[in-house]
Amino acid sequence: MGKSTANATGKKKFPVGRFFAWKTSDISMAGLNIIVTSYLAIYCTNFLGLSGTLVGTILLVSNIIDAVTDIIAGYIIDNTHSRLGKGRPYELGIVGMWICTFLMFSGPTGASQTVKIFWVFFMYTFIWGVFNTLRGAGSTAYQIRAFDNDREIIGKVGSFGGIVTTVGSMAVSLTFPKLMGTIATDAAGWSKLVGLYAAPLCVLALGRFVFVKENPAIDAGQQHTKVSLRDIWDVFTKNKYVWFYAGMIVIFNALQNMSVQTYYFTYIVGNTDLLGVLSIMGILLLPVMLFMPLLLKRFSVSKIIFAGGILSIAGYALNFVAGANTGILCGAAVLTACLNLPVSYLCIILLMDLFNYNEYKGLARLEGTTNQLAHGISGQLGQGLGGFLLGVFLDMGGFIASTDGSAVTQPASAISMVRMLYSVIPIALTAILLVCVFLLGKLDKEMPEIEKVIATRHEANTGSKGNQ
Repeated sequence: MGKSTANATGKKKFPVGRFFAWKTSDISMAGLNIIVTSYLAIYCTNFLGLSGTLVGTILLVSNIIDAVTDIIAGYIIDNTHSRLGKGRPYELGIVGMWICTFLMFSGPTGASQTVKIFWVFFMYTFIWGVFNTLRGAGSTAYQIRAFDNDREIIGKVGSFGGIVTTVGSMAVSLTFPKLMGTIATDAAGWSKLVGLYAAPLCVLALGRFVFVKENPAIDAGQQHTKVSLRDIWDVFTKNKYVWFYAGMIVIFNALQNMSVQTYYFTYIVGNTDLLGVLSIMGILLLPVMLFMPLLLKRFSVSKIIFAGGILSIAGYALNFVAGANTGILCGAAVLTACLNLPVSYLCIILLMDLFNYNEYKGLARLEGTTNQLAHGISGQLGQGLGGFLLGVFLDMGGFIASTDGSAVTQPASAISMVRMLYSVIPIALTAILLVCVFLLGKLDKEMPEIEKVIATRHEANTGSKGNQ
């Protein structure tokens, strides 16, 4: 697909075809996230017979390993200059992710506990620590070059893309819990259920790689630039905003990956089918995403995220008093989604600011490495932290695991802990996230000067080359 074109006024047209091709991978990834983050814990505790703390520890250790591979992946991306582009080759990692997801939910249920532990650990590590790490490390560089490094167009891709991804992922979020109750009644059923989603969503994901090419002009003059380990160290030590962004991503991913909703609807609401109803609530916020490009002209991304965090806290407070009242739970879901949408779909603009800050400070832009330090590693640590906290708190509450999915009467302490995990604990985590967002927002005031200095440097470099 070609580059963006300008209309009669000189304003670039939005590349509709390229946009929808780009979103095929995001829809597939959203489906994979729903399956792994929402249902892996309950599959492990109720069908593999692993304790909550053990499952949480497996996920945490795996994500710590992933943090190491993220650094390596960032280095690889920053030194990639292939005919396909900088980030595009690594998009194929989505295929490996789906294969390992299917295998993970097809675990050896009759094996020893040690075999089960290693099976889940290795599959989970390959999903996130290998395939997703490479795909994620290249995704930002890929998107910047796919949409001509245009901040306004990329902002629209994030805003409108949130709508497409939300609608597309509902095919999974609405149907999976319903089918879980009818198909996933034993271990073999889980394998069959995940396979029903893995095959078509894996094929769908290839739309991005096949139809969206990178614009090589974005790399003009930098195709053979070698990135050193010292360049990476400089980003660690000289860009403080990377750490504020990283803190936000750690907490956000911990919130997303505690996966307590399945337990809540199993033991408090008493009907997992209603999980699909909660997913529908995301539709109510879709009109907001249509107006997000207008909001971005008046408010920075950090301010939009901060406002979403305040509303999210209100939503978790409603969860505390909701009990089994699905009406209140649905209202709370709308409020908590106010944080999810901007963090999920607008953070690439914040990452672009971090790249520009690197250049402003005389550092290498390091799009791959900075993306991995601030987003990839932090996301994986947060993902592991979320699973770990879920397991530890469940065991603290006295949750009783099962090996065959049979109904177990949980003690009152376990039920109370599930309620806390669905309300009070997320409130505390969101408050920490807001502190990080506030500190990151200080970069907004510097951006006009940063962009001016960078533009001046580019003009000077272009002029000096023209005089040679």
